[in-house]
Amino acid sequence: MFHGSLRNIMGTRFDIIIIGKSKCESEAVWYKVESELKRLNRMLNRFDQASEVSKINRTIAHQSIRVSDEMWEILNSCKRYHEETFGLFDITLKDFDTIQLHEQNKSVSFSQPGIHIDFGGYGKGYALKSIKRILEDATVHQCFVDFGNSSILGMGHHPYGDAWTVSIENPFVIGQTVVEIPLYGAALSVSGNTPSYSGHIVHPKLGNPETGRKLVSVLIHDPLDAEVLSTTFLIAGESEKKQLRNSFNILSVKEYNL
Repeated sequence: MFHGSLRNIMGTRFDIIIIGKSKCESEAVWYKVESELKRLNRMLNRFDQASEVSKINRTIAHQSIRVSDEMWEILNSCKRYHEETFGLFDITLKDFDTIQLHEQNKSVSFSQPGIHIDFGGYGKGYALKSIKRILEDATVHQCFVDFGNSSILGMGHHPYGDAWTVSIENPFVIGQTVVEIPLYGAALSVSGNTPSYSGHIVHPKLGNPETGRKLVSVLIHDPLDAEVLSTTFLIAGESEKKQLRNSFNILSVKEYNL
């Protein structure tokens, strides 16, 4: 068994457990995973003034800036999610339509001042999806990835069981487990508020922060879908939730009132 860890990446902790590979093979995989995480952090971390997203955010309204091919694909991916979630997923937290994507030269501009891009509800899922590809390319069949206790990937099963068991803890009651979820060949994302971190999820249409004491868990094969949907379900109405369930291949979505 191999364990790799980064204590602070994308604002949180990252852990990976690899089963069934030699130490040399596992270390080679870990080197690729670590390098990819650091690369994506330099691209998507808005708190890093040298990151690509920070450079975009410093752009004055109506002034365009050319972006990398990968950032172009990411922004278009975010646009698709925005449309598929009825506007509930929004990396501007205000109005995604203020982001102008110029196809001819792959540049971006904002149609009004005061707009910023925040990949907080997207970045970890995107990173986890990229890491999944690295693991698959390295023929890793048994693996557990924990990204900040909220974005989780399970490949294969626990060496002493049929699945990887994930415990979701109540952030308001120390030591209380809300639910245990078996994870086998799928991704899990959990969104919600904590006593020290509340109101960070904003309804983009209403402008209201979600401050309720609840969690949402989404189990699905695609780590990026999981990340986007867990936040979206937290603020979605009942009609929107029903449509989301019909639109995505969701294995399970649960809400927990704390």
